[in-house]
Amino acid sequence: MSNQNGQPTSSKILYIGSYGAAEDATVHVCAFDEKTGELTVIQRLTGLENASYLAFHPNGKHLYAASETEVTGDASGGSVAVFEIDGQSGTLTATSNRVLTHGAHPCYISTDKTGQMLFAANYTGGNVALFPIKAEGQLAEAAAVEQHSGELGPNAARQDAPHAHCIVPLGDSPYVCAVDLGIDAVVIYRFDEEKLSLTPHGISKVHRGAGPRHLIFHPAMPAGYVMNELDSTITVLKVDAEQGVLTAGQAISALPADYIGYNDAADIHLGPSGRYLYSSNRGHNSIAVFAVNQVTAELTLIQHIDCGGESPRNFAITPDGGHLLVAHQKTGNIAVFTVDGENGLLEQSASSLQLPSPVCIKFAK
Repeated sequence: MSNQNGQPTSSKILYIGSYGAAEDATVHVCAFDEKTGELTVIQRLTGLENASYLAFHPNGKHLYAASETEVTGDASGGSVAVFEIDGQSGTLTATSNRVLTHGAHPCYISTDKTGQMLFAANYTGGNVALFPIKAEGQLAEAAAVEQHSGELGPNAARQDAPHAHCIVPLGDSPYVCAVDLGIDAVVIYRFDEEKLSLTPHGISKVHRGAGPRHLIFHPAMPAGYVMNELDSTITVLKVDAEQGVLTAGQAISALPADYIGYNDAADIHLGPSGRYLYSSNRGHNSIAVFAVNQVTAELTLIQHIDCGGESPRNFAITPDGGHLLVAHQKTGNIAVFTVDGENGLLEQSASSLQLPSPVCIKFAK
């Protein structure tokens, strides 16, 4: 972000998605001052119900937003809307481009590194979809939809059916990985850029009752990390990107050993250095901090800190790694933390921003 003279400032642009009706402001554009830690809303957009997850086109010119609904218009399932990003101010312009996800409650979207495809995970629909991205950044209708199936987990209330909760490309490989809470597994697909197809390739099971929710990959080691919602653990995965194989290893709790109350784990991210990993706990209402072994990729818990609100569904780390921002769905606030660059530990700042039901934070590319 630059000032009127074109000089760089200390502010970074971020985008926040929220739950709410279409007439509510569910997408906010904000500026974050890295020197002061202050957050400022610069734009509020209405017209999209339950903007629960956001993703960028790799060129940074378009923002995609999932509308986590059961029905869109006359059709069953949610949708993805497209916004154009102003290169100078970071503000958004809504477009008429909106596509159905062919499944209820899409809760996660991502793009491949080439910017040719967008992937969506439909939670209640229990399926995933692939959308071609046109040259101008607009989305075409779904080219492939794959329904999940398999042995359900033991939690009858939450694992009553397949529940696709996350879908992320596996680095530069031709594979994309879909996390399914209902069947305790990561489903791996091979995608074809020319045929615009998804082909089932394999499945990686985590332990029963885990309820896997989100997946991230380490930037330098052949490892991945699954945040398990139902039992609040993190599973470390050994990754063979060439073969498209994930193998479950260490499983470590994201809660204090003496905690016995309700908790649903939510989000997971690595700091830019890859040395520290962070996860959020809803119920315990905390951020857990782990040191990452740089040889084995295994985790060691080093901190729990109060997250500064209730139900920390999602959080984001600034591009420079100096701050961590937490979105609290129930208390409707964004809490700001500083990150110690040497030891990865968090300290809450006095800065905060009130927004209705924030559930996703993305910093501009």
